[in-house]
Amino acid sequence: MKQLYPDLWQTAEQTQFSILTVHAYLLERPGGNALFYNPRSASDFQAIADLGGIAHHYLSHCHEVGHGLVEVGERFDAELCCHARVEPYLTNTMSAASYFDSPDRELHADNLDVIHTPGHTDNNVCYRYQSPHGKKYLFTGDTIYLDRGEWATIVVSQDGGNRRDLADSLALLRTLDVDVVICSVSIGDMKIVEVEPRDWSNIVDNLMRPLVSG
Repeated sequence: MKQLYPDLWQTAEQTQFSILTVHAYLLERPGGNALFYNPRSASDFQAIADLGGIAHHYLSHCHEVGHGLVEVGERFDAELCCHARVEPYLTNTMSAASYFDSPDRELHADNLDVIHTPGHTDNNVCYRYQSPHGKKYLFTGDTIYLDRGEWATIVVSQDGGNRRDLADSLALLRTLDVDVVICSVSIGDMKIVEVEPRDWSNIVDNLMRPLVSG
């Protein structure tokens, strides 16, 4: 486990589909720690246990469903949380304790802001958290991600994604006050990116442009 901020840790790097760099993130919270995304290896489990375990396990979308969810749930008795449309993908894995179904935003444990951001799939959510240490974290899943250091998006139509929804979701994300952007995957090196307000606006504008003009 690598410590990024006083309350935020990154799991060991894993590779998926030979080109994707994958990490999960542990957030220490007073009401119980939160894990974001799905770790692909159990190598960090002892470190997670030493940090107090996991109360809530948050998925960003259906592509994070896999056997690792069962391991996390069984070892830490963590509550799985995801968008309601992820439920069919969990049929042969496990069920979630919380299914988010707001068309816009809702709050979850310890004032976690859950933001419905369809477009990559029809079940994407992003999570925003105001750390007591000062930073505002935005967990984007792969609604946006880094492709060899450049910001990118992708629409997966077979899982309900479409360009219009993605453009609308990016427009919503653009309105958020964000200090740190934390993706679930990248092509090439994974980076945790700190942004200023103008940086964030420019990033989202550049991603939206081909979606609304194409």
